[in-house]
Amino acid sequence: MTLCIGQKITLLKIDDMMAMTHRYELEVRQTLESSQIGYEGRKTRLAVVRQRGKRKEQYLDLSADDILLDGWGLPFKTDTEGGGIFAGNACFNLVGEPEAIRECIESRAVLPVTDSAKAKIIVARGERTRCDDEGQDLLYPDIETHHAVVNRMKDR
Repeated sequence: MTLCIGQKITLLKIDDMMAMTHRYELEVRQTLESSQIGYEGRKTRLAVVRQRGKRKEQYLDLSADDILLDGWGLPFKTDTEGGGIFAGNACFNLVGEPEAIRECIESRAVLPVTDSAKAKIIVARGERTRCDDEGQDLLYPDIETHHAVVNRMKDR
């Protein structure tokens, strides 16, 4: 799937500072020729976008493990969107039904989702109320990874 002007997309990203999951609903304002940017060309610039509810336009610069999905109002949210507890564990911490989330990842991905990104998707069916991993499961437990948090969850 390619990007087009006016397309509504959802970006799932793990921030570099606190390793928390963020979800951004964006509208494509202009498509660009794909180019590598940033330190050692680690990001790919694809478009100019505007975040939902904001006026300022910005570049859509994707890291290798970012997840870009078609559409807004997807059937899940991130743990940072709730009013309670959230994790800074460098994983995609999503809240919702696992099957609905898997369906979105598999069918609505604008760009192919890497196995390393899939391996880091942790799902809770409801809002987190504890700081441990209770009530959370890996969406793709069969994918091998060296991520310490994911491997700890696999061992339990």
